[in-house]
Amino acid sequence: MELMFSVVAGIDVHRDILVVSVRRVCERGREKVETRTYSTFHDGLVQLGAWFDEQGVEVVGLESTGVYWKPVVLTLRKLSPSRQMWLVNPADVKKVPGRKTDVKDSEWLSKLVLHGLVAPSFLPPLEQAELRQLTRYRGKALGNQTRCKNRIVKELESSGIKLASVCSDPLGKSARAMLVALLEGKLTVDEMADLAQGKLRDKREELKRALAGTFSEATRIILRQLLADLSHIEAGIAELDAHIAQRLAPWKREVDLLLTMPGLKQISIAAILAEIGPDMSVFETADRLASWGGVCPGSNESAGKAKRAPTRKGDKYLRTILVQTAQAGKNKRDSFWRSTYYRLVPHLGVPKTIMAIAHKMLVAAFYMLRDGVPYRTPSVQPPPPAKRARLVQEYTRRLAALGFDVALAPLPTTVAPEAIPAPAT
Repeated sequence: MELMFSVVAGIDVHRDILVVSVRRVCERGREKVETRTYSTFHDGLVQLGAWFDEQGVEVVGLESTGVYWKPVVLTLRKLSPSRQMWLVNPADVKKVPGRKTDVKDSEWLSKLVLHGLVAPSFLPPLEQAELRQLTRYRGKALGNQTRCKNRIVKELESSGIKLASVCSDPLGKSARAMLVALLEGKLTVDEMADLAQGKLRDKREELKRALAGTFSEATRIILRQLLADLSHIEAGIAELDAHIAQRLAPWKREVDLLLTMPGLKQISIAAILAEIGPDMSVFETADRLASWGGVCPGSNESAGKAKRAPTRKGDKYLRTILVQTAQAGKNKRDSFWRSTYYRLVPHLGVPKTIMAIAHKMLVAAFYMLRDGVPYRTPSVQPPPPAKRARLVQEYTRRLAALGFDVALAPLPTTVAPEAIPAPAT
C-alpha cells in the first residue's frame, strides 16, 4: 500500500487514559510500532506532546469519541500548531470483528493514517471553535426558553387563565404585564385588561373573560419561579448575542454578503459561519459542503432500480439552522425561495421541499463566500421546446374545461418568452 507519511500516531481515546501508538517507516518499507499509555489530565497531555516532538510525529489520528477528544486536540494543537490532527469517523475505523484491545485499536488507527485510508474531519480554527461553542449553546438556551414558556402557558390553562386563546404571544409585553399584575392580586380584571398595548387593546372585552380564572397558592408560587427563570434565560441569551456579535466583527465583510440573501439574519449567519467558517477552500466544492452539512440527498440503487434513500448524515447544527432559514425564506414575499417552494411542494411534499431549499441556500452561500459577491436572484430559464408544447397543451385544455374559447397567438419578437411568468401549477 502507498505510504502517505513517515511517522504517524494513533490514539485510542478514553475518559481517563489515552492508548497511543507511534508508527514509523523503517528501512525496506518495514513498519515499527511503539505503544504507550498516557493520562488525559493536562500534565499527561503535555508529556504526550513532548513524546510526539521527540519522535517527529507528522500526523495524529484519533476517533471522535463523545467529548473526550476535545481536550486532547485542543492541548496538542496549542503545543504544536504545525502538527496535523486527524479527527476521523469511528465508522470508518471499525475493524473486522475478532480480538479487540485498546492497543490493537490504536495500532490499527495509526496504520490507517499512515496509508491514508481514512479521511479527516474538518477541525475549525480556535477562534471559529469558540464562536461555534457560543452559537450551539445559544440554541440550547432557546430550547430552555421555549420549554419554560410552554410550562407557564400550561399552568395558566390549568387555572382557567385563557391568555393563549386571545394573545398571539401569551408571554409578550402586554400579556406578561397582565400576568405580573395577576400574580400580585392588586388590580381588578378591568384594570388588568387596560394594560394591553397596540392592537391588543381592541380585544379588551375578550381579555376580561380570559383573565377571570382563579389561582391556587401553589400555582402562584410556581408561576413566580417560572417567570424568574424565564427572565434569567432571556438575559443570558442577550449576553450570548453580545459575545457572538463581538466575535463576528472580523468577518463583517462575509456577514454583509450573506445578509443580502432572503431568509438570513444576523444570528442565523453567525450560526452558519460558526459551522463552516469564511474560507470555502476547506471544502473545495459546493457539493462537498452540502454533503458535509447533511443537506445532500442520499443514493440507493441496485439492479438499475432506485430505492428510497434518506438524506445523508452531516453536521446536525448546520442542518438545523439551514432548515430554519429555508422556512423563513419561503415565507418571504417575492423571493426565489418562495417560488421554488410552491413549484416543488406538489411533487416532493413539504419536508423534502424544505430540505431542497436548504441545500440551495447552502450552495448559494458557498459561492457568495468563495467569490465575494452578494446574492443575486437566479434567472428563470425558458423551458425546452418539447416541455413548452406540453405546457401550452395542458393549460389550453384547462381553460377549455372552464368554459373558455382559447385562441393562441405568438408574442411579438420584442418580448422574450422567458420574460412571461409561468402559471402556477
